[in-house]
Amino acid sequence: MSLFGSSPPEEPNQSSQSGKSQSLFDNDRTAGAANSSIFDDGDGSGPSPWDMPTPKKPAKGDMVKTLLPATSVPESYVDAFDVMLESSYRVGGASISLAGAKKLFEGSGVDADEQRKIMNTVIGGQEPPNGLGRSEVNVLIALLGLAQENEEVTLDGIDERKRNLPEPSLPAIQQMRTAKVSENTEDASPASQDTPAPPKQSSSEESPSKSQRLGRETLENLDADPWGSPALHKGHTHTVTINNDATPSTNGITAARPLGGGATGNRTTSAFTTHSEAPDSTSSTLANDDTTVGQNDSSAGGWGSFGNPGQGGLGGGGFGSSGDEQGNQSSIIGSRSLGGGRTNRHIEETVTVTLLPDKEGMFMFQHRNYEVKSARRGSTVIRRYSDFVWLLDCLHKRYPFRQLPLLPPKRVAVNGRHLATDSNFIEKRRRGLVRFANALVRHPILGQEELVKMFLTVPTELAGLRKQVSSSVHEEFMGRQLPPDLEDSLPTNLMETFDTVRSGVRQSAEAYINLCTLLERLMKRNQGIAADHLRFSHALIDLTETSASAYATDTNDVPLLNEGIKSTAKHLTTSQTLLEDEARVWDEGVLEDFKKQRDMLVGVRDMFDRRDRYAKDNIPYLERRIESNEHKLEGLMNRPPNAPVKPGEQEKLEQAVRTDKQSIVDQHARGVFIKECIRDELLYFQQSQYHISKLHQDWSQERVKYAELQADNWRALSEEVESMPTGD
Repeated sequence: MSLFGSSPPEEPNQSSQSGKSQSLFDNDRTAGAANSSIFDDGDGSGPSPWDMPTPKKPAKGDMVKTLLPATSVPESYVDAFDVMLESSYRVGGASISLAGAKKLFEGSGVDADEQRKIMNTVIGGQEPPNGLGRSEVNVLIALLGLAQENEEVTLDGIDERKRNLPEPSLPAIQQMRTAKVSENTEDASPASQDTPAPPKQSSSEESPSKSQRLGRETLENLDADPWGSPALHKGHTHTVTINNDATPSTNGITAARPLGGGATGNRTTSAFTTHSEAPDSTSSTLANDDTTVGQNDSSAGGWGSFGNPGQGGLGGGGFGSSGDEQGNQSSIIGSRSLGGGRTNRHIEETVTVTLLPDKEGMFMFQHRNYEVKSARRGSTVIRRYSDFVWLLDCLHKRYPFRQLPLLPPKRVAVNGRHLATDSNFIEKRRRGLVRFANALVRHPILGQEELVKMFLTVPTELAGLRKQVSSSVHEEFMGRQLPPDLEDSLPTNLMETFDTVRSGVRQSAEAYINLCTLLERLMKRNQGIAADHLRFSHALIDLTETSASAYATDTNDVPLLNEGIKSTAKHLTTSQTLLEDEARVWDEGVLEDFKKQRDMLVGVRDMFDRRDRYAKDNIPYLERRIESNEHKLEGLMNRPPNAPVKPGEQEKLEQAVRTDKQSIVDQHARGVFIKECIRDELLYFQQSQYHISKLHQDWSQERVKYAELQADNWRALSEEVESMPTGD
């Protein structure tokens, strides 16, 4: 019986088609057969790439040319190639010679064998006629960095480090740069200074675009604050370091460069946690907690300008935009890489939550602690699950009309049994706390809340502060004056937009809840297939022990037969490893991304539900009471001179009317603020569509990667079993 039960019956058309199809390794397959493989070259002609003899993997040179484009590497890679282009090693328009490539090894500390291995990987054993282009040199530098870090020098090693490429020490580049500066100094003269040089013509392939150059100039040497934007560092002084002279390091701030695909964002796990997305104009917190950048100090609540009156949708104001003193808009483009965080337009803060191994407390009152760390704030604190619950309760009181993140449950009941100590449940809860914390710090308003800062930075336990702080938490609109132009700036169809978005969010939330469940089932099914591959491999190994006795009549071909069976068993084990690795990547990556999107949708859905409960007012009742009290006042003022009256009754009625009128004003202002707040939250939620795009892009790349690895594994097996006896 299968690990997942019996397989569903095949459809009639599928079975009939299967009966007509030939073997996967059939040599007689017609040349014109259609090929739907993801490895198809797409020319529609010629035999299938799965025909025998099995073709080799596509040319390694093509892979080298596309693996690391200029837009996906650290700036040191770009600088190194530019320096080579300006030297005597330049060949043609935008290439360098093989001698120039070998020059990079000088002083690198890599032995001769590793150098030969790197060159063979890049050029495939033969000298390229047109030299090495930028992408090929990028691969060479990356391999050199891996060698200096004593890691495996392969293209797969580069692919795994795409988000964190090594920056090797390149003394040869520094020597060329120094020689170039000396040459320019010697050539300088008054005559040459008086005569302007003609503008240098350069192609787009020769050097990065102007915007990339500007990005390199503004983002260099911000090691003290790798999350800072250029605008944050005006007037600052930073220690200047040159990576080529230092020991090998990772690409740090340069990881914020976009890949050639043009998508933006960085992935927070290989994980898929995290990369939650804040818009480019939201305020960001530096390591110094009391320093806030990009936050509008307007009466609109720090979200930017108001929308135009009568404008459709959510208004044109929204979050506003960040810029310099001249009003020039600026943004930092995030990186896009396989296995990283998600789409955003600036470097995001990342909070890590680690489960501590030891429990605290006595006997039945034991609890687990978590280490909550924020590298951006430079803080590490110890928190328990109840601290997270308390923080969310306070945020519900202060920000009921904002998109609050979800907390994972403390325990889950399965068949009447509460899972609070199960290791798998505890790990899922930890990941849920990671999603909760990162959603908080990346929110443009919640991330600036003092309670959140205290939760992340105060090293002491929060038990003593909970009651004191909880009693002083009030709604964010309390005491806030309504700007005169705010109400008119809101779109006239705002409520209709709210209803439309609410309906779509509710349906999408249900869909993502189901998608997360299905993806978990697919992941477990992958693990089951991997386990069956391993069982199959062990059964084949056991089979080789009986081959000699089964074919005792003539044992001449038995050794070759057993060798082929063992090869199949070996590659089945390799396939099992790949399947398990892919399931792990799904668990830590795409599944977390789907859960992140699910949490975001459920958070918006709950925000609308809280609006229904808490956004009510009693203005009609107050208007009727004011009318009644005014009638009483009118009667008191028109009473006969000698009519009896209670002392102070008129003053009480006048005070009641004034109080009710002020209450109507306050409640009306609160209603306007609620509309504006939800409008802003929906604008923030709008950014999640790019997270969805990045999610599918990364998942497709991962599927292709593992499909290629599986194809290489079976292709190698087909070559090894060629020597098995066939009786011919």
